[in-house]
Amino acid sequence: MNYRPIPGTDIRISKIGFGAAAIGGMFGNVEDSITRIVETAIKQGINYIDTGYWYSQSRSESILGKALSKIPRKSYYISTKVGRFELDYARTFDFRADKILESLTNSLKRLQLTYIDICYVQIHDADFAPNESIVLYETLQALEMAKASGKIRHIGLTGYPLAKLVQLVDCCTTKIDFVMTYCKGTLNNNSLGQFTAWFQTRNIAVINSGALCWGLLTEKGPPPWHPASDEIREACLAATTYCSSKNISISKLALDYALNFPNIVCCLVGMDSVQQVLDNLELANFSRITDVEQRVRDRIMRRYLDRLENAGWEGVDVAQYWKKLKKLGLTALATHRHSSVESLASTLNGFSLYSSNSSSELRTPRRRRPL
Repeated sequence: MNYRPIPGTDIRISKIGFGAAAIGGMFGNVEDSITRIVETAIKQGINYIDTGYWYSQSRSESILGKALSKIPRKSYYISTKVGRFELDYARTFDFRADKILESLTNSLKRLQLTYIDICYVQIHDADFAPNESIVLYETLQALEMAKASGKIRHIGLTGYPLAKLVQLVDCCTTKIDFVMTYCKGTLNNNSLGQFTAWFQTRNIAVINSGALCWGLLTEKGPPPWHPASDEIREACLAATTYCSSKNISISKLALDYALNFPNIVCCLVGMDSVQQVLDNLELANFSRITDVEQRVRDRIMRRYLDRLENAGWEGVDVAQYWKKLKKLGLTALATHRHSSVESLASTLNGFSLYSSNSSSELRTPRRRRPL
């Protein structure tokens, strides 16, 4: 296993991390023993595990706590998240200091741990402006208190809009050690590459997650609620179809790309079976992709994905999105009126995975650069 050092710390994190959302049932039923899945991952060299209350409303943390209870604490690093809680759109986020500390205390109890290595603040992927001052002057200060008391070791930020993560780092006085981003270091959107150097100059480690873009880069395809535009869906479908015609898995190509994205310390991957753990480790440690698979990947990027110019789903009209959910017959979700499209990924079992010095100088690139 390749282990990468975290700047300014004595931590070395495995190239591939274990995303625990899947074992909480976020992406479907888990048939294998969860304890066996987690034990296999750690015994095979994975030493970073990520979870959070938001993943199936604490189920991921609770299940993981039981699975880790007999595993030596020194054999892994673990992260959780604060800031995002309820399914109801009016109460999805709560950045108040007392809520943050209460949430962290409860996470420790569920995980059956005395400390957590990394605690991320989940940044709103819709309009973050009204909460910025609360995050700066309550949330982060509360986490500094938790760090001083030994409940956490490091503080991080996570969210979909990279520019907002940069903005927050630029404004805060708290030492940020980690940033986790998703669906931005992938075959169809590599905009993360524009930001990694900026984070590196500040000794902030970058975790890359969402390698398959919520199912866009899978043979099964995305769930009906996926917020991507028709243009993105069609391009990814065309790329998937081409790969299938060559008997090549686009998921494998996508995961290899994300695992080896430049200037990241770890690629976080959801795993819900022992075989999935072993397959992902094989790709991460030994096989990579063949010359033929590399040529196919280059071809689908040139033909289908480069033209997207890193299009994502920031700025999706939430009101129109609710109407779309109703038309799709997803009335329960429309009734909840989720304030952000990311929140939907935590409520449906729609797909499985792999079965300059100033922030003002940063801009999302409009041209792609292959790895």
